Amino acid sequence: MGKGDIVLARTSHPRPKISRDAEIERPAPLERPSVKGKCFAAGGVRLRFNGVTYGPFAGNTAGDRFPSRVQIHDDFASMCAVGLNAIRTYHLPSQDVFEAAEASGLRLLIDAPWSKHLCFLESKQAQREAREAVRAMASEGNRHSCVLAYSIGNEIPADVVRWHGAKRVQRFLAELADTARQADPDGLVTYANFPPTEYLELPFLDFATFNVYLHDREVFRRYLVRLLNLAGEKPLLLGELGLDTLRHGEVRQAEFLVGHLREAALLGLAGSFVFSWTDDWHTGGYAVEDWAFGITFRDRSPKPSMWALQEVFEDTPAAMLPQSPRVSVIVCSYNGGTTLDQCLRSLEELDYPNYEVIVVNDGSTDDTRSILSRFERVRVIHQENLGLSAARNAGLHAATGEIVAYTDSDCFAEPDWLTHLVHQLQRTDAVAVGGPNLSPDDGWIADCVAASPGQPMHVLEGDHVAEHIPGCNMAFRRDPLLAIGGFDIQFRKAGDDVDLCWRLQQVGYWIAFAPGACVWHHRRQTPRAYLRQQAGYGEAEALLRFKHPERFNARGESIWRGLLYGTSLRGLHLKAAVINRGVFGSGLFQCVYQSQPAHWAMIPSSFEWFLATLCICIAGCLWPSLWAAAAVMSGLSLLVAGLQARQAQLRAPYESIRSRLLVMALSYSQPLVRAWSRYRTRFFAYRHPLAGTALKPSVARLTLTGRRTAAYWTDGGAERIELLGGVISFLNENRWGRTIDSGCRDWDLEIYCSHWAVVQVCTVQEEHGNGKRLIQARFQLRSRGYVKLAAWAALAAATSAVMFWNSPGMITAACLATAATGAWISGMHQARRAIGVFDSIALQLGLLRCEAGLVERGQDGAT
Repeated sequence: MGKGDIVLARTSHPRPKISRDAEIERPAPLERPSVKGKCFAAGGVRLRFNGVTYGPFAGNTAGDRFPSRVQIHDDFASMCAVGLNAIRTYHLPSQDVFEAAEASGLRLLIDAPWSKHLCFLESKQAQREAREAVRAMASEGNRHSCVLAYSIGNEIPADVVRWHGAKRVQRFLAELADTARQADPDGLVTYANFPPTEYLELPFLDFATFNVYLHDREVFRRYLVRLLNLAGEKPLLLGELGLDTLRHGEVRQAEFLVGHLREAALLGLAGSFVFSWTDDWHTGGYAVEDWAFGITFRDRSPKPSMWALQEVFEDTPAAMLPQSPRVSVIVCSYNGGTTLDQCLRSLEELDYPNYEVIVVNDGSTDDTRSILSRFERVRVIHQENLGLSAARNAGLHAATGEIVAYTDSDCFAEPDWLTHLVHQLQRTDAVAVGGPNLSPDDGWIADCVAASPGQPMHVLEGDHVAEHIPGCNMAFRRDPLLAIGGFDIQFRKAGDDVDLCWRLQQVGYWIAFAPGACVWHHRRQTPRAYLRQQAGYGEAEALLRFKHPERFNARGESIWRGLLYGTSLRGLHLKAAVINRGVFGSGLFQCVYQSQPAHWAMIPSSFEWFLATLCICIAGCLWPSLWAAAAVMSGLSLLVAGLQARQAQLRAPYESIRSRLLVMALSYSQPLVRAWSRYRTRFFAYRHPLAGTALKPSVARLTLTGRRTAAYWTDGGAERIELLGGVISFLNENRWGRTIDSGCRDWDLEIYCSHWAVVQVCTVQEEHGNGKRLIQARFQLRSRGYVKLAAWAALAAATSAVMFWNSPGMITAACLATAATGAWISGMHQARRAIGVFDSIALQLGLLRCEAGLVERGQDGAT
């Protein structure tokens, strides 16, 4: 019998018994759980909640909505026997329930009952009753250690939310959450949402809870991934799932629950609650007779699902994997001794049966060597300082696993990290997978840094498909990674992960995302360290732009197809989200579509804006009236930084004016530092990949207009597509920037041959019969935007100088004109290299350059 097979029989296991006259000995009080990233913990131990809903039951004469004391103890003993460790109640538990839960070690998720199905915001009384229900729940729960959390509401109907407006409902739920925290400051607070109102934004909750009833396991899995992304850095609990045995049968219910709960655990949910414990449940004062969701019958005799669940609860996520391929975990460290010990200890505690850890010490000068000597099971590679990409390649070539996973020395991993990554690779044909990186609580400065722009984030094109995964949390199938040459060693500090993701996608691979595969990433501890990091990112962007020019805008900033996820600032959001509610607000899945950041609103924060402000301020020395314009421009820059600081997500303990001011300062400085490093690298520090190689420029020279045509003859049947393919392969291997025709261009290839110019190449093929062909390539030099800007600025300065007859204008015009001319001449020289690439590939394909060689064509097309 294979893993996951279950034996289903009502009488296969006896039901545990408890003496109805005996008193249960009270154990030591439970420690209240706390939130730790996307999971829960208590006493330093991670918790996964295996829960069941309990009730509602028929009320008794005392007003309790729970069974007798003896029945409660009997039920809880049976729950413990099958591995349940949490209960969800829909009313305030009686004292018998609290006592039995504490005696049994069961934790309680308590719902506050109030009239949520009414238009409650139109009734002051309904609102008072809701507040009082929440206050009573938290006040009573404050006296008991078995409380897991308080749910301030459960499934407010979608039409009620639409009637009141989502913002009003969100504000009221925030008020209820505050009421609960006032009564029990240490209690966790949640709200049990469901698909029709998934769009509710509830950042004040400690964790997310969703009730999901989806029978198809693949649809269920895909929706849980979406919910995990919506939950962000908070835990996600499955508040309800279940299957009716009257309509589907007891065997089907057991198979359903086993499969769905395993899927939830493998995806990284913090826990799940099965609906329900027994078929004996009531609503609206009446017994429910036509539904049977319980895992026990009304007389508490077990259904097959009760015992089938025991196997799920006993297994860890790693044990649920069908296979456990060998994984090589690679950590690259350069002077990372401060956090390396914590990183390696977390990797030693991974709950995965088949992995190795390789540390590449990239020429560290701190105590890295002495730290590594304490970890006997870690394979260590010492090398001189060659940069991040070279270190990652060293680990890749030393790896013995069929999967290689990367994290950084300033990170530490969750125990199930590898399991969630491997699960996503096993169930898809993706070649790579990544997960989120969370920010540990390292103090208020680190929290401000984490909330500031430019932090490592994942970029998702959908809930399951990533465009980019950060280098601190990524895994690859080893063979495809080797096939594309691993990491590009020109990226010494950063950018290697972005380049690798784009290269994988260029050759037809895709990248999956595992939202439950979390690592904790220490952010920079000081503003200076943060700005130094951003300078490194700017340098990497300059290198990336030359290699992947189609991925960047005119200012050198990367263009993403997907959405950036994480707590770091991503620009200003000026438009409200759009909610797709379905016709008449009746959609079963009412999704929210967040607006993209307003990039135009970020212009005053750009380096170019700052430079223009500085130039206007200097010009004010000649024309003082310009100082007012410079002051307005500076004010707009500060305003944008202030708005960013206002939208930043800070932890509650660090929420203060001081923190907002620091975020404002970092938001103002970050784009300036990053852009300066980007321009400095691009214009002054970058060395062309082909510089110094044996490839010689073509003997042909471009005309002054930057045009030239090359002709190649073949009688062996070679085609122009072969020539283009060979050229593109050569450019890729030598990391030369190029853009390929997307189908809407009038050129085949655009080659970025210098900082200042590109060469557009258009090819044509003439058929001369019997495999004889003439292939022609037309080269046209085009100036980059900055050269054009310099030329127009020179013209404007010259015009101003003539009109007002001032020497500074003439000098400025002359300097700009000289710079633009020099850039054009440099571009013409580098363009000869591009023609040289075509000559070289043509020679390899057996193409003969015509005697006429390079020909010029007039406007009438004559030779």
